[in-house]
Amino acid sequence: MAIRAKLVIIIFVFAILPMFLLWGLGQSTSINSVTSLLQEDLDSRAQEITEQINSVLARHQAELRDLAHLPSLKAYVRSLARNDQAQPDGPLRMDLGAFLLAHQRQHPALICVNRAGRPIFKIEDGSEPGGGVRAYLQNQNFVGEETGLYPEAFKSAGSDAVPVSEVERDAGGSHVRLAAPLSDEAGNPVAALILRLPTDKLLTEAVGPPAPTTNRAAQAKARWRQAIILDRAGSVLYSSDPAKQGHSYVAAFQNFEPAFTAIRRGALNSHDKYLISHEEWLIRPLKYSGPPELLILVLEKYSDAVSGLEFAGVVMLLLTLALAVVVTLALYYLISRTTDSIRRVTRGAKAIAAGDLDYQIKVKTNDETRVLADAFNRMAARLREMIARESEQKQFESFARLSAVLTHDLKNAILSLSLLVTNMERKFDREGFREDAMRTLSNSVSNLQNLVAKLSDPLAQTKKVRQLEDLSAIVERVLARTAEQAGSHYKITTTLLPRLSATVDPKAIERVIENLVINALEAMPQGGALRIATRVENEAAIIAVADTGKGMSEEFLRERLFHPFATTKKKGIGLGLYSCRDIIEQHNGRIEVTSKTDSGTEFRIVLPLAAEAVKAQEETQVAAV
Repeated sequence: MAIRAKLVIIIFVFAILPMFLLWGLGQSTSINSVTSLLQEDLDSRAQEITEQINSVLARHQAELRDLAHLPSLKAYVRSLARNDQAQPDGPLRMDLGAFLLAHQRQHPALICVNRAGRPIFKIEDGSEPGGGVRAYLQNQNFVGEETGLYPEAFKSAGSDAVPVSEVERDAGGSHVRLAAPLSDEAGNPVAALILRLPTDKLLTEAVGPPAPTTNRAAQAKARWRQAIILDRAGSVLYSSDPAKQGHSYVAAFQNFEPAFTAIRRGALNSHDKYLISHEEWLIRPLKYSGPPELLILVLEKYSDAVSGLEFAGVVMLLLTLALAVVVTLALYYLISRTTDSIRRVTRGAKAIAAGDLDYQIKVKTNDETRVLADAFNRMAARLREMIARESEQKQFESFARLSAVLTHDLKNAILSLSLLVTNMERKFDREGFREDAMRTLSNSVSNLQNLVAKLSDPLAQTKKVRQLEDLSAIVERVLARTAEQAGSHYKITTTLLPRLSATVDPKAIERVIENLVINALEAMPQGGALRIATRVENEAAIIAVADTGKGMSEEFLRERLFHPFATTKKKGIGLGLYSCRDIIEQHNGRIEVTSKTDSGTEFRIVLPLAAEAVKAQEETQVAAV
């Protein structure tokens, strides 16, 4: 995967994606917080309505209890103790009329019943001109009252308690009754004063009036937050819409009917969200244990309450998305420039590594890639300078190395001539010595001429001459001009296999054998034994040169032998064995060595046999069997 794609993925995973996750977490937390606040607000509102109903009822109970303690009413109670059909006198009527006048909006009438629960009189405010009252006798028609009602008015006889009855309905609408017992001086209940409180006025006083039709803000708030109060039968006692009061909730709130029914049965959680007409509502139900028993429902349209927050969340999402796109494009542009610079540096590095040292890396940016490109350009320039100097140095080193090799060969030729001159004084008159001396001189002159030719043209490559040669004959020629000229200081033993043929460059092989023989003689300055043998092992020709000299250490054999300029001689150059190994390896052979300190050394030249020699060896083995 390209570095550009990797960086974009990393930025998306570790920057942009966490930004969206944080937005989602913040949005969810905000909505949950708002939901919790709305639920707490609905709980507070439902509790507030309950407390207001309790407060309103307590106030009306206190007013009725204070009315029952009026002197005029106490005097009337004494009259009732003697006659349970006694009618109120003028002062009592005036006191009761004044009470109704002061509370004309809450209390339309007062009813007095005897111990049997039969109405004695009913007083209505404004029923007579001048603010007087009218008393209805028992045998007269009481509108909405029947004989035998209100027996609960005497349940608290003998105390100041004012009980409240359940919601009742008559032709005048629904109402609750407050009953204050009237007792004689002995504390026996004689009668009761009944106050009927219309539920619409009671609940309006507790909850507050419905939203006015002219106030649009109040109407809008009423649409998404409402308070609904039902009685035990499911009738709507209070609603933000007065037109729904007095009707069953099933008919008045058809969309809410499933939710209200489930709440009345206790089947739903009070803090659940309810989907009503494709809109979510929060409903907080609270039962007023009473009496009267009421079900208070505080509703709030959840979708309207959080619509502003959701809109803000959508705006924030769009802004986050736009910011993410801008950041991604900016980063992509910056990364593209960086990766383009990296590509340029990479191409330049490959070109320089391929040998194009004149290649110039051009980068337009001013970041780290510019520094890297400049470093590569400086490195290429330095390499060009180093290669130029190294080329000159190699030319000098090549000439010096060739000179060292030729010097080594020249030293061997001089050594052969030196041995010849040394023996010439003693053996000049010996038969055959002159012939061997002339042959040695001729070979030495030929070798010297080759050395002069190499020095004259060091760059000319010598031709590789390969021909079938007898290796034993080559060994004999080398011994004739080297070891045999050494005189009586050395014991020379030869074991040569006749006619051991191999395809070789005879001059090169002579140089190798000559170098090994001279090294063996020099390793025995005080004299010693020199053993030279030729044999066949594993279809390979072996030329073995062994001496009894001082030998070589294992460390020298392992780390320095066959390395250029490595020698154990005080005046040696250290190129002889290095050149020998190179020549033998060019003939597809190898040089093996065995040596121990103070025990001597044996070199073995291993060369591949010629095909005729291999066949002759096989025939010899068959004949022997």
